[in-house]
Formats: sequence, structure tokens, C-alpha cells
Amino acid sequence: MKALTCEMCGSTNLLKENGVFTCQSCGTKYSVEEARKMMVEGTVSVKGTVAVDKTGFIGNYLVMASNASQAGNYAEAESYCNKIIEINPKHSRAWQLKGTAAGWQSTLANVRIEESMNCFNNAMEYANSEEADEVKSAIANDAYSLSVAIVQLACNHFSEFPDNDTYETVRTHTDLVTLGMSHIVDTCGGNKELNRHIASIVVETAFETYQILRTEYINESHPSEYEWKRYREGGDGCLWLLRDVLYGDVITANDKISYYKRMINMQQELTNSCSWTYSDGGYTVEYALTDEAKKYRIDEIMEWHNSIKGLDPTYIVPSRPTATTPSGCYVATAIYGSYDCPEVWTLRRFRDFTLAESWYGRIFIKIYYSISPMLVRWFGEAIWFKKLFQKPLDNLVQKLRENGVENTPYNDRI
Repeated sequence: MKALTCEMCGSTNLLKENGVFTCQSCGTKYSVEEARKMMVEGTVSVKGTVAVDKTGFIGNYLVMASNASQAGNYAEAESYCNKIIEINPKHSRAWQLKGTAAGWQSTLANVRIEESMNCFNNAMEYANSEEADEVKSAIANDAYSLSVAIVQLACNHFSEFPDNDTYETVRTHTDLVTLGMSHIVDTCGGNKELNRHIASIVVETAFETYQILRTEYINESHPSEYEWKRYREGGDGCLWLLRDVLYGDVITANDKISYYKRMINMQQELTNSCSWTYSDGGYTVEYALTDEAKKYRIDEIMEWHNSIKGLDPTYIVPSRPTATTPSGCYVATAIYGSYDCPEVWTLRRFRDFTLAESWYGRIFIKIYYSISPMLVRWFGEAIWFKKLFQKPLDNLVQKLRENGVENTPYNDRI
């Protein structure tokens, strides 16, 4: 007699269990009659198909899949889950782990959210009554964390490369989460605040990114075409993100009012932005928005004012602002180096709220704007010119501040 040897893997480690011989290496089972034939000297020919029962492997695969997932080895975890599903296509826990593993392997170029949702739905469908609560709890936690991570990934990409294209990436990822994953989280009895959390991530990204873009733009005393385009396109992307949040129903009325007010300031600044070019000894505006584009933006500003009014009946809608693009690097801007800086903001407020309120003040403004561009073009870079006007302007700014004129960011009224 020869040793009992498994025909599938060659192992001699076979034990009799429940009336059959089971290979301890590969799990193949043999009847007593088959085992007897295998022990006969010489070659034994077994007719027909030998069924290989791999159900014994599921437990080990499940442990390995769970361990790999906890260690962040999601590709490995998904591989083990696939082995389980091949053996038992209705294994709930395997589908749940696969959904998590697939989702965490998402990249901006290959978002696997929909695949993940399909896996989670299968897991809920195949869960029996004993395991249903545990499976749903795991899905709720995994889906929530995964959703936040996916949206944050897209928002980080937008912050680095802010424009309309990356805005679309954020919008696509956010829609997948708010329209799909949030439903799964709700179905599983998870945290109901997922969509509100997603909205807060998008809002924070939009405001922080705009502030960075604005600071870069302002720090350039005379932004080039490239710098202006980056500021304008990135700022527009930020506004689109905020519009998406405002048109939803997950934020409070007070938050909406706050966001509208900040968006109004953003839109006004973008409307009045421009690029500069240096020629003939001075700076002049190179590119700015067309009158039609400015009108569209101001129309939207007024819509936002009216939206605030709808949320707060006590709110007073201001008069329609007028788009103004600096038509030259005038005296104050030449002295202080930027049209947007604390000193010039103070002087612009004085112009709009004091000088512009009287007929003689308006005459002074008209004369100033007709003469100063030429003066700056001829002498703006000269040291004597800056020394001549520096002290008088400093004194005026100081006096205005003492009288309560602010030096914070300001959008022109005229």
C-alpha cells in the first residue's frame, strides 16, 4: 500500500473528518472508496470529475482581507475579497470589505465611488438577519470616511490649481457623494451630517483659496496678464463652488447670508480687476473685463443682495454698484505701490463718501482724473516726485483714519 496522497496538491496530510478524507493543504475531500483506491499500489485511474470544495478557505481569506484593509493595503484586501466572492458570490462581509477597499484606491483620474456603492449595496442585500446590523454599521462608517476623503482630495487639487476645470472635478466628486454615498449612509443608519460636512469642506476650500489668490494678486502692485488671469479664473472657480453650496438645502439661513455677503465682495473685486503694462515711463491698464462681462457680474451681485433680503427682511439692498477699472497708476497708487493697499483704500473711501457727495468735490475728482495719469506717466518713477507727494498723502491718510475712515479692503462706488 502506498501513502494516501492528495491528487490535487500532492500533500500526504489527509485526515478523516465526518466520513470523508480532507486534504489539510488544499481542502480537497475524498470519499472512503476514493481514498482506498488511492492507497492501492500502482496507478489508480479515477473516472469522472472530482469536486473541489474550497469553502474551508473563506475564513482564512476573510481574516487576511480584514488585516490588509486595516493596514491600508487595499489592493491586497480587494484581492482576497475577490477570492471569497468567487467561492461564495453572496458573501456579505466580503462585499462590504471590497467596497471599502475599492473606494480607498480612488484617484482623481480613477474614482471608484460608484463601484464602491455597488459593493455596499450587495453587502446589504446578501446580509442575513444575524449579521445585518454589524454589516450596516461597518458600511455607514466606511462610506462616511471614504466620502469625506474623496471630496477633500478633489478640493486639495482645486486649491493647488484653481480654475474652472478643477472646479468641475470637485463638482463631480461632490455630486457622487451627496447623491449616492449619503443615501447609503442614511440607509445604514449612519451619521446624518454627511452632506453638511461635505458642504463645509467645499466652502472652506473656496474662501481660503480665494484669499490666497487675492493676496498674490494684490501683492503684485501692477499684475501682469498671467497674474490677472490666474486671479480671475481661480476666483471664478471659487464662486462656482460657493454657488453649488448655496443652491443646496444643507446650510442654515444665517450661513447663507454670511456667504452671500462675502461672495458679493469677491465678485466686486473680480469685476474691477485688470492687468497692467509699462510704457512711456508709466503703467497703464492692459486688459480688463468687457462692459458686457462687468454688467453680468453686477447683475449677479444685485441678485445676491436680493437673496439676502429674502432671508432677512430687515436687510437694506444697496444701490447698484458701478464697475470701475483703474484707468492709470495715479498719484496715490504710484506713491504707495498698489491700487489695493491700506493707504489707498482709505483715500478711495474719502473720494467716494466725502468728495463725491458735493458738487465741488466731484469737480475736483474730475480734474484729478484728467491730470494725474499724465503726471504719473511723466514723473511717476522719479524720486523727487514720490518725495513731493509722500508726506502730504501720509498726513491726509493719518487725519482720515483719526476721523474714522477705515483702511480695510474696499470696492469702489464710482
